[in-house]
Amino acid sequence: MPEDPLHFAWNELDLAGTLRLPDRAESHPVVVMLQGSGPADRTSDGYFTPIQDAFLARGIGTFSFDKPGCGESTGDWREYALEARADQVVAALEAVQAHPIVRDGRVGIWGQSQGGWLVQMLASTIADLPFAVANSGPSINVAEQNLFGCEHAMRAEGSSESEIELALEFLEDPHRAALIGSSYEDVEAQSLKSARDQPWYGYMTVTDAEDWQGVLSFVREGYEPLLALEGIRTPFMAIYGGRDVLLPAWRSAQESGDALGRAGNPDATVVVFPGGDHRIQDATTGGFVDGYLDLLVDWVVHRVPESQERARYPRSQQ
Repeated sequence: MPEDPLHFAWNELDLAGTLRLPDRAESHPVVVMLQGSGPADRTSDGYFTPIQDAFLARGIGTFSFDKPGCGESTGDWREYALEARADQVVAALEAVQAHPIVRDGRVGIWGQSQGGWLVQMLASTIADLPFAVANSGPSINVAEQNLFGCEHAMRAEGSSESEIELALEFLEDPHRAALIGSSYEDVEAQSLKSARDQPWYGYMTVTDAEDWQGVLSFVREGYEPLLALEGIRTPFMAIYGGRDVLLPAWRSAQESGDALGRAGNPDATVVVFPGGDHRIQDATTGGFVDGYLDLLVDWVVHRVPESQERARYPRSQQ
């Protein structure tokens, strides 16, 4: 199947990805795939590949790109929080639409974890998206998700309740410091330095001023998922794994469904796979839970129009 390197500009960055297509015979719809948090290349270290293959087998192309500073992309991913990442996705959507084989607006989005937040954000502002899928996109905000993930990941790893309590108390301090814009030097002196030898410190991945700048951006943006979900009227699906320790899956499913209902969304689907983890995978086999890929691809195929004019994206900084 054809694979085309595709570079696009965003601000002063050169972002690099791969457009995979079922064939070159005709125009195909495409799903742009968005990674979760942390450094990630265009395959999300291989996680995307079986999902892409499933889409391609049903006539849907895929595009994903290296985060800034990863793979062939310039920049540093730590400098960009949700708003900037969303603008990068808009630039990617424009680049895919303009590709000589794609040539139309049948370009939707799928995002995992933090990428699910991006899907919520973009679907609430881009009316012309033919479809949008949030995979483990939390219904809670950044600060809440950090605390939930820390608590439940530590408990799953066998940490004592006293260790968990100390870790949560520690996380509260950087969150408060981020809200008031404290410098890295102040936070290092007041809390980070004394906590680095603790076994639970690894959940707070702040090792230098650049890391701290990223925390500042995420916390101070104040993204509220339910407000975005209440504005989504494009075809939208939210998928969760019932064994996810990084977010409250069942609560997120309920809250997402309620918010989409308040939006009056005529085509909203919320699914929980009880045996799935944060990546909708089975922890015992390492593969996707039964039915996930079939559901995902079938849902998208049935929402792709025969044709669609190229869309205009209001979020772009280009």
